[in-house]
Amino acid sequence: MSDFEKNDDTMSEALTEEKAAKTENGATMSARKREKIIRSVSAVLFALIFLFAGILGGWFLGVSSVDERARNLAWLVERVEANYYKEVDDDTLYDNLFSALELDKFCSYYNVDEYDSLISESMGQNSGFGVSLIYEDGAVRLYRTVFNSPAERAGLEAGMYIYRFGGTDGTMQQATSDNFYAYLSSHNEVTVEAGYDGSDKKTVTISRAAYAASYCEYRDSEKSFRFRGSDKLTLTETGEGMSVLGADEAYIRLTEFDGNASAEFESCLEKMKERGRKNLVLDLRSDGGGYLTTLCEISSHLLKNAEGNSPLVAYSRYRSGKEERYNATGNDFDEYFSPDSRIRVLADENTASASEALMGAMLDYGTITADDIYLRVSTFNGQEVAKTYGKGVMQSTFATPDGRALRLTVAEIFWPKGNSIHDVGLRTEGDHAVRADAFATAAEFLAMI
Repeated sequence: MSDFEKNDDTMSEALTEEKAAKTENGATMSARKREKIIRSVSAVLFALIFLFAGILGGWFLGVSSVDERARNLAWLVERVEANYYKEVDDDTLYDNLFSALELDKFCSYYNVDEYDSLISESMGQNSGFGVSLIYEDGAVRLYRTVFNSPAERAGLEAGMYIYRFGGTDGTMQQATSDNFYAYLSSHNEVTVEAGYDGSDKKTVTISRAAYAASYCEYRDSEKSFRFRGSDKLTLTETGEGMSVLGADEAYIRLTEFDGNASAEFESCLEKMKERGRKNLVLDLRSDGGGYLTTLCEISSHLLKNAEGNSPLVAYSRYRSGKEERYNATGNDFDEYFSPDSRIRVLADENTASASEALMGAMLDYGTITADDIYLRVSTFNGQEVAKTYGKGVMQSTFATPDGRALRLTVAEIFWPKGNSIHDVGLRTEGDHAVRADAFATAAEFLAMI
């Protein structure tokens, strides 16, 4: 039996922009740092691959049967432990070596703390302020605020700039890429001055706390709703609607296929039905995907012409040629939509993986056509193009008994009719290619369509 236990299969690409490398807990590593680690241990990479293959296969039995490359790995560790000029912690040494096992950009190694955080977050249980940051020409900007986090409940939104920050004593200093991140990492409370431009500054105080993350929001032309609560989240009215929406139109934003996202999405559809809306704007911008089980649950509401109680959503193909089917958990499109309902989808260069698979299933079953998709124009390889990320592969996570884990790409994903968009993405042009800011609000983006 393998020493690694396989967990849920995922399709996710979190924080796809390299510049969004710093989260508040420091768990996300920049591409440049990873490349440095890979270069520093390139001489033992094959030994690492062999070592993992042995563990996963269950036949790594002892030194006498070990390949020369694995013996070289043991030699390397011994030399470091015996000769490095400072005391070396074994866990740190092995964590650094294993982190170099990056067969593609979706593979990851997690130490015990990182894997614990991953499991907690997959259940919607987070801790912190609820923000991730990017830096633009020396300015600090919010890449994301998690729904129902302390930051989001205080009124901070993705795209806002952090101008100044400080403590409860009223002292404030200008935010830079170094000092603001360092302050968040070492304090439990922070006061920030934030806004989208210099004329709309607001000052709020947020405290580090445990919170239940939310992944959906609902709006229509009259009201807005987000999920609020501690353990059990409830869809709660939070503000005015969006005037850019039609009187028969609802808007749902889905940020991840994770946690309780499928239950939240269904609640939003129920709200849409309760409020008499039949058309939908589905916002998948910057949704990097998540669990295939969540994809199958959400798809059950969105497959217009699918037959049967559990239509095919996607299938995977492994190296051996084996295929595995992923079916919707239901088929109730008619509960929420009429035959003439229209669903429009908003997406961008960070719409990835499970989000792309959902769009593919909707296309294959006739829920939407290419004319219903609106993509933000961005730059790829020096050229402007309107496309999604292009991730059509699946990862499985293998956990050791002591709490470490390896996230490994194991299969390619195909749409119901057999299409794969890996390394290609969905593309559009003309009026459906939207020249919007990366952090344009939903109202701003819709106004450009």
